[in-house]
Amino acid sequence: MQKNAIIQINGQQKYPEGYEDQQELLTVGKFYERNGVFYVVYKEAGNDATDLGEVTTFITIKEGSIVLNRKGAVDLTQEFRKGILNNSIYSTRYGKIWLSVMPHKVEYDLTVHGGRISLEYDLFVDEKLVSQNGLLVNVKEDIPE
Repeated sequence: MQKNAIIQINGQQKYPEGYEDQQELLTVGKFYERNGVFYVVYKEAGNDATDLGEVTTFITIKEGSIVLNRKGAVDLTQEFRKGILNNSIYSTRYGKIWLSVMPHKVEYDLTVHGGRISLEYDLFVDEKLVSQNGLLVNVKEDIPE
């Protein structure tokens, strides 16, 4: 059964040039468990700064694997398995970018009431390291009062 959820996403990047960046997103979405697999779904609205339209993100969590699927104004599928390089194509209205991720940490602790997902990985564009990344996703069941 799908449940409404409050989803908090914290991302951070460390660049080889020495500077760091952070983002935080608080949104609502859905999550559910089916046959031992957890699913988290949320939408991000575009804004003038990014010039992107709406994107729906699907996160699938199962047996040591986290798959991030983004559909809409951008198209991307990335799989995070600790120590396994994953190549993907990031499609935008401006063109395609070849991305790779090398996960160092792939952890999750989810129940039917919510939980957390934690990733640490290196991000490559055209086989060149562009950043070291951390991503923390907290999912909490949104229980009406």
